[in-house]
Amino acid sequence: MSKSVTFSSPGATFARNVDWNLFKVFYEIGQRGGIGAASRSLNKQQPSVSAALQRLESHLGTHLCTRTSRGIELTVQGHQVLEACQAMYQTVQKSAEASDLALLTGSLSLKVISNLYLVPQLTAILQEFHERYPRIEVRLDVAPWRDILRALSKSEVELGIGFKDAHDDKTIYIPIIEQQQQIYCGPSHPLFGKPPVSPSALESDAFVVTHDEPTAYVRYKQGHGLGKQIGGIADNLQERMWLIKLGMGIGMLPKPVVDASNLSQELWPLLHDHESPRCTIYIMTSDESVHSAPAQLFLETATNRLAATA
Repeated sequence: MSKSVTFSSPGATFARNVDWNLFKVFYEIGQRGGIGAASRSLNKQQPSVSAALQRLESHLGTHLCTRTSRGIELTVQGHQVLEACQAMYQTVQKSAEASDLALLTGSLSLKVISNLYLVPQLTAILQEFHERYPRIEVRLDVAPWRDILRALSKSEVELGIGFKDAHDDKTIYIPIIEQQQQIYCGPSHPLFGKPPVSPSALESDAFVVTHDEPTAYVRYKQGHGLGKQIGGIADNLQERMWLIKLGMGIGMLPKPVVDASNLSQELWPLLHDHESPRCTIYIMTSDESVHSAPAQLFLETATNRLAATA
């Protein structure tokens, strides 16, 4: 059986064997102009600094300094080595800056459903992310929930926030919150201002819906025989609230959104809280995505924050 043989250049062998701290000592000698000043800068004894200089000269096989009545002067070789040390120093500085994630720049794009500012868990995640990585730009693209999943499947976006598709097995879902929904009516409805009713009491009512309702909405209405008649269609949440207020039908809406809106006094909840549906909001990413650094850091922030508050 043959063996592979690796040949190392003299420079590679030198770099592997030399003590790199010797260059740091020589850098201080050259910058400070003497062994005494370098000793003070490095908080080392002068004999230790002198010994380090001698070891480096021995490794290089040449004199780097000559002693004069004024201190030391660098030889031609010493000036060349000092230039190399300055380049090393700058490289080390850049490495330290690169490892400081607070200085990381870039862009984080999130395709999201609307009104997420009302989700406290997500507010905390975004706030912590911004505090940790203040130079990363955060872009929110509001879209219908199905468009978010479609964009993820086509790798048009790295991360989304919205609802789950029961038939989707190519998306990773990280649950944020289970949000309570309600069925609401407007002031002209006969049940406005009345006590809650059971879902069966709403079978004959027309509904205001979206073109593509979340899976939880569809299953709930199918399970209770609701929504057989359509009174209005609006994809935007605010417009659906408006149509419900005008009496074009009743409709299912997120309770926190209604409670925070200027229409909260004109939309009446029809169901008992324990009988109303709930929708889980997720952070979502394609299982085939290669995430950018900002996206990876956001996922890390989110999962750690959610685990800590679970």
